[in-house]
Amino acid sequence: LNMKAGKKALDGCDDKTAYSYLGTALSLLPKDHWESHYDLSLRVYFLMASATNSNDEAELMLQKIFEKARCLDDQLPSYLLLNEILLSQGNPKGAYDTCASVLRQLGEPIPNSFTPETASSMLAETLTMYEEVYNDEWINKKLEDEKIRTIAKIYNTFVIACFLCKLRHILVYH
Repeated sequence: LNMKAGKKALDGCDDKTAYSYLGTALSLLPKDHWESHYDLSLRVYFLMASATNSNDEAELMLQKIFEKARCLDDQLPSYLLLNEILLSQGNPKGAYDTCASVLRQLGEPIPNSFTPETASSMLAETLTMYEEVYNDEWINKKLEDEKIRTIAKIYNTFVIACFLCKLRHILVYH
């Protein structure tokens, strides 16, 4: 009940009330809550990290999720929130490194550098793949998948971090 009230307060942008309700929800969980109430623990920790006004506290909550989560899929929303925190702290390099690590764990090839030739080749490859799979029905179906939406958001954060770091991972017009 406290978690639901906390989520509702968070949805209404009342972070202080949300944090209070979520703190109560967390305090009511048994000591072995990560084993006995895994999904609930994951949700409460993530929501508390989202509700806190302290980046340090949010990072501690997220670190606990990274430590206790059973799989990468369960960690993806937390990585996205961590990247948003890192960018808000003016740490695009940290956000870049985190995004690159997550994307590599997902099997995405993230090269260390680009040359104009490499970039042109990758762009041509991407356009070909896009043409093969593009249709509105396919895209709408894929966007219904929460995991794919979260990965797309991580890619978006990755691009922002690349731009802010001025890394050579982005094509620069001459």
